[in-house]
Amino acid sequence: MSNRQIETTDRIEELRYEPVSPKYRAVQRASATITYATLAALALFLLLTDSPWWCVAAEAVIVVSLIVNLVILSKAYLRKGYALREHDITYRSGVIFPTTTTVPFSRIQQVSIRQNPVSKFFGLYAIDVVNGAQALSALAIHGLTKEKADGIKNVITQRLNND
Repeated sequence: MSNRQIETTDRIEELRYEPVSPKYRAVQRASATITYATLAALALFLLLTDSPWWCVAAEAVIVVSLIVNLVILSKAYLRKGYALREHDITYRSGVIFPTTTTVPFSRIQQVSIRQNPVSKFFGLYAIDVVNGAQALSALAIHGLTKEKADGIKNVITQRLNND
């Protein structure tokens, strides 16, 4: 029995990834700003009620964290992308911890489209792909327009129905 390496397969690094919507940058920034503003408001409330030094330090940490987070989110946006191939879907993301996930169509059990409140405000959607090996989504692509999300779902659904 032999198990030779296949040389003719597409390399993940050579795929042409489709970017997510440019509006997704605004979604990420808005979500981060809302989160940090909530934390800052809580720390400010504590500062006004009783002014220990650590509340001032907490405010400074929150502001610095927000700035760092916004810089990282901008870089992360540039890495996000998906590729639909004949037999699978691939998604890449992450700057600090780069991740590339490929799910074969034959393993997909469910495809759904969703929105959170911030994405809804910007008119963007996310698509969740669930495979048989995991109870949660195997793949979640955020920052898609309605047309792209529907298109991806239709391609996957057609592939599932043809198999």
